[in-house]
Amino acid sequence: MASVDFTFEGLLIEKIIAHRVFPRGVGKTLTVPKLSKEVMAFGQEALDAFQIRITEALASKSHGIEMSIGGVGDDCFLNLSASTFSNDTEHFIKVTHRLANKLNEAQYNSSAPGGILAVLSGRVGNDSVPFLAVIKAEPQSGFRTRENDEQLTMEYISELLLTPAQRFYKIGFLVQNIALPPDENGNYDSSSYRAFLFDHLMTSTETKKAAGYFYARFLDMDISKSSKKLTQDFFENTRDFINTRQIEEGEKLELFEALRSEMRSQKNTLSTADFSQTNFEPEMSREYLEFMDSKKFPTAAIAKDNDYILAKLKLRNKLVFSNDVWVSVPPDQLKNLVEILPSEDNDSTMLRIKGKLKSQQ
Repeated sequence: MASVDFTFEGLLIEKIIAHRVFPRGVGKTLTVPKLSKEVMAFGQEALDAFQIRITEALASKSHGIEMSIGGVGDDCFLNLSASTFSNDTEHFIKVTHRLANKLNEAQYNSSAPGGILAVLSGRVGNDSVPFLAVIKAEPQSGFRTRENDEQLTMEYISELLLTPAQRFYKIGFLVQNIALPPDENGNYDSSSYRAFLFDHLMTSTETKKAAGYFYARFLDMDISKSSKKLTQDFFENTRDFINTRQIEEGEKLELFEALRSEMRSQKNTLSTADFSQTNFEPEMSREYLEFMDSKKFPTAAIAKDNDYILAKLKLRNKLVFSNDVWVSVPPDQLKNLVEILPSEDNDSTMLRIKGKLKSQQ
C-alpha cells in the first residue's frame, strides 16, 4: 500500500443522507433500520461543521489510520461505494439503504449500540477526487442555552451528535484515485482507491481496540495490512526475536542497532528476507524467517511507513540489567559510546563507556 500522505483539505460535501440503526433486540432479534427516503438539505454552516469534523478526525494521527481494502461481489463496501461515483442521486440513496442494512447485520453479533448512520459523498483534495464516507454516530445527551435581556435558560437535548468534544463516532472513508469501470464481474479494482478509518477507541500504537464489526464486517477493510501497522509489526516482532536469542549481549546490541538503522534509513520498503540475509548468520536467519511467519508477517517486501514508531525511534536506548540497573544512551549512539567487555562471570556485565562520569541525577 502506498505510504504517501493523503490530505483531507478541500473536502466538499455534495450529498448527505442519514438512517437510524438499532442495537440487537431482546431475544437476539434483528431490528430493521429506519431508512430516510431523501437526501438532506443543509445550510452552509451545517455543511462546514460536517466537513470540519471529518477532516479533523481522519487527519488525526492518534485515532485515524489508512486501511487495506478487501471484499468482492455486489455487496462489498468498495463496490457499493464506487458505484455511486458515476451515478445519480436515486442510486446513491438506494446504496445507502443497503449500507444501513449491512451495518445492522454487521453489528448483530456484537454488543454495539444503535445510532445514526450518515452517508456522505462529494469531492476532496487538490485533484477534487470523489469520495464516499460513512459515519456511525452514537447519540449523547446535553444542554443548549437560550437567553434574552433578562434571563438565561438551559434546554435539555436528548440526542446530540458529532459535537467537537464528542468522540463517540466512527468514520469509514473511501476515495477514488483513478476512475476505471468495474470488471466483467462488477468488481472495482481496489488499487484505484484508498480507504481510511477513524475510531475513537483506536490509538496510534494500539489498533486492536478498533471495532471489528465496523471496519471488518461492514467496511470489508483490514487494519493489519496497512503500511503503518505492518512497519510497526516488523519493528516490534524483530525486536522481540532478537531479545529472545541466546547470544552474547554485545551481539544483541549490534542487532538492535542494525534494526534501528534499518528503520531510520532512506529505504522505501522493508523485507524480512533482506534484513535476515544482511544481519543474521544462516541458522539464525532461518529461525527469524520462521518466527516472522508464525506472526503472520508477509514474506514479500512492504512499503515502509514509520509513523507509528517515530517516538520509539527517537527514544534513547536503554540497557536494562537483571538487578534493575539501567544505562541510557542517545539514539543511534550505542555502538559508538558503549562497549560490552568479555566476562566469564555469568552474574555480572562489564561495560566500557566512552566518556567520564559527569553527574548523578
